[in-house]
Amino acid sequence: MLTKKSLLALAIGTAVITPLYAQSSTTELEAVTVSADVLDSQKSTTAATVVKKADELEKEQAQQLQDLVRYIPGVTLTDQGRFGSSGFNIRGLEGNQVAITVDGLSAGETLNPATYAFYDFFAAGRGGVDPDLVKQIEVVKGADAIAAGSGSLGGAVLFVTKDPADFLTPEGDDAALKLKAAYNGANDELATTLTLAGRTGGWEALLVGTLRNGHEMENYDDSAEKQAITGSGRSVADPLDNQSHNILAKVKYQASKRHELGLTVESYKADTDTNNLSWLSRSYLTRNSDDQVKRQRIGLNHQWLAETPWFDSLSSSLDFQTTENNAYTLMLAPASTARLCSPGPCYRSEDRDYQQDLMKFAFAFDKELGGDISQQLLYGGSFEQRSVDFSAIDTSYVGQTAEIARQDIDPDFVPETDADLLALYVRDHIQFGQSKFSLLTGARYDHVSYSPTVGQGFNDPTGSVRDLSFSALTGQLTGRYQLDANQRFEAQVGRGFRAPSTEELYFQTANVSRTEQATGVVVDGLNSALSNPDLEAEYSTNLELSYLWQGEKGRVRVGLFHDTYDNLITQVTQVQNPETVYESCTSFGCTVTQGNPYTVNDNVGKATVKGLELEGSWRVTPEFELRLAYSHLDGEKDNGDPLITASPDNLVLGAQYQLTSWWHLHSNLSYTAKVEAKDAYETDENGEQSALVTYLPGSSVVLDLVSNFQLGDSWQASLGAYNLLDREYYRWERIRYAASSRNNISADGIQRYSEPGRYLRASISYSF
Repeated sequence: MLTKKSLLALAIGTAVITPLYAQSSTTELEAVTVSADVLDSQKSTTAATVVKKADELEKEQAQQLQDLVRYIPGVTLTDQGRFGSSGFNIRGLEGNQVAITVDGLSAGETLNPATYAFYDFFAAGRGGVDPDLVKQIEVVKGADAIAAGSGSLGGAVLFVTKDPADFLTPEGDDAALKLKAAYNGANDELATTLTLAGRTGGWEALLVGTLRNGHEMENYDDSAEKQAITGSGRSVADPLDNQSHNILAKVKYQASKRHELGLTVESYKADTDTNNLSWLSRSYLTRNSDDQVKRQRIGLNHQWLAETPWFDSLSSSLDFQTTENNAYTLMLAPASTARLCSPGPCYRSEDRDYQQDLMKFAFAFDKELGGDISQQLLYGGSFEQRSVDFSAIDTSYVGQTAEIARQDIDPDFVPETDADLLALYVRDHIQFGQSKFSLLTGARYDHVSYSPTVGQGFNDPTGSVRDLSFSALTGQLTGRYQLDANQRFEAQVGRGFRAPSTEELYFQTANVSRTEQATGVVVDGLNSALSNPDLEAEYSTNLELSYLWQGEKGRVRVGLFHDTYDNLITQVTQVQNPETVYESCTSFGCTVTQGNPYTVNDNVGKATVKGLELEGSWRVTPEFELRLAYSHLDGEKDNGDPLITASPDNLVLGAQYQLTSWWHLHSNLSYTAKVEAKDAYETDENGEQSALVTYLPGSSVVLDLVSNFQLGDSWQASLGAYNLLDREYYRWERIRYAASSRNNISADGIQRYSEPGRYLRASISYSF
């Protein structure tokens, strides 16, 4: 939970903003108006950054999170099956190793313990962003901790939400209304969005509300016969109902010609009900789940166009955010597997909740310096306070009634933990007079400290849980050489880091009792799971060379990169007392082990990812444009094993054609290379190789075709046909998850993870 430090930060924020405003209000001001939030501009200076605006996303009919990066090679959305996405995959890293921010606020961290993954009862993802609220998405490929802080190892995804000015005229009183309805045939989703914006005098306001209702994502080949199949061999998706809403409200006040104050309120909630037919077996006669994701935030911000010797402008903000993941699973089980059930069958449930609270105060100064050596300087910092809290309740019912027979509070996956984060950074763009050479340089300091609470739902019999802290100094240096008016070379080195997550540091410590086989003595207090107070932060080093040609009709960029990741954190199994043979017996039989095995998170070494990125566009005629984007990367661990999270080669060919003044047509052909056995294996300590997944997807070619219509001044419509060639294909990011950690697959069960066949999307909007 947030503590008294929140009040301290609020006081600091008020102390910073109020004197500045008071001082400037007594000075005669020039006719300068605050026109845009500092967040509108690109935050990263890496060469491989991709920025997409709202109008482009709308033309592409982006209706789901994965649609936002659908045509960006080398960037994919990861998959957690029942629990949706755990974030983005960039250059072989994913989850918490790729930073995600919304208006500068972290999307939080995942919680998906590997030891519980198979049961599919809980996983905290990193969703909670609706595409209709996105003004801009910035995808950073490669390390850039200056832009995103901890977690930006392989890259970052930075969201910016819409503002009132996006819908209003540049000056004067104005009002705008937009109504939009959309249909997605992939999951029969209907979405409606209402947008209201207005300006009167110095006040601006925006209200955007989106409501979505949909079902399970269709698979390639669905039929009534396949719908009747239950169990792990089910080849179509489980029946699902999904409803979500997202409300964004912003109010801005032009207090003077130099000062702007703003208030932001956002509320997101997604509710998913699933009939888990693929889990039915002798253990589960029925199994249903109700999952919720909530994200709420409120923020204050202030901008000051100061034009002082030290800075030209100052942007400061104070935000509060709460993210909650809840998973409820209700099962009807026979007496043999249900608790306190006689004669059976009986209901039992698993209810798990993970809440993350965040408070952040941030400030940013910018200064432009002229002279023989011109500079564009940006510097600032932030203070964050985060907290996490987990709970798990198991309930057994009397028969098939709502009467409770027994209720147990399970040990928490992680302790209630407070974390303080301090960051200071500086970034400078230096131009040496008339020289063709320029520098982009920067540095950032981060300090992260954790304070866990033991004893409130979380026990620590091993005594290994304690306060910890991590500090990191990261930087970036980019040299640019402008060969001529059309060509530029860049050389870049960047450093990223990630402090361990709460799960990695503190996941359930536990003891176990085992019997010494030789003596028959029962030994208590042996390790079952252990936290690692000596865990180190992860680091990445990004080396990149690129060439850019840009002319009146086209643009080509070629980039070569070499990324090294150090101190990667993985759960490993270690052995306690390896010289002793233990025997453990349960109702299922007895097992004998040499020593006592236990799990612990550890820094296991490093990995290297190197590759090539190519992008280009060519305007053949004023009405016709071609685009190309390609990504190739090779990922390898330090022992020579492949990095399974590295994405296969991906090529996107696009064409856009303005048929008439009101009809725009564009297509995208996406090719993804097949995954081979050499891309997905691991080697044990004895040198034996074993496959990491049970299914390897082949190559795929997917064609999408979209028509956009401008019907008068107020009406817009889009109609799209996706997977127009009706190909059966599988995304690696789904398959390697489903066919490894979950592994609830038999016979043709893998087919329920196939992508939809040919389907349509349509949307229509009215605005004035």
